[in-house]
Amino acid sequence: MPVKKLKSILLIEDDEITNFLNQTVIEETGIAEEVIVALNGMEGLSYLQGLQSPEAFPSLILLDINMPVLDGFSFIEEYKRLPLVEETSTKIVVLSTSGNASDINQMRSLGITTSLLKPLKESDFRKVVAEL
Repeated sequence: MPVKKLKSILLIEDDEITNFLNQTVIEETGIAEEVIVALNGMEGLSYLQGLQSPEAFPSLILLDINMPVLDGFSFIEEYKRLPLVEETSTKIVVLSTSGNASDINQMRSLGITTSLLKPLKESDFRKVVAEL
């Protein structure tokens, strides 16, 4: 089954080794034309605030929860306040090292229904992208 090609993916993760592994998996799938990396939620938010149109937003945001400066939950709250967000079709998928029930409940309360264990596995990543 062919998987759709995404324009871009914003990967927000503070661990550089995990970023390298995740970026490698994403690039090996050939699913995204571009992978943008931010090392914390504030960096990711700053990138998005600089975009001039809804079409410029990434197709997918892969978001770590536990980060310094601005964590994943705070990022989601701030992201929803961005002026162009209502006009985008960007999906957010949370990256997690565990299935912590508290994190999952908070994620769902913010409207995020999909999560992936990190580091990414190609098969899991392809499955999530196919469901977008």
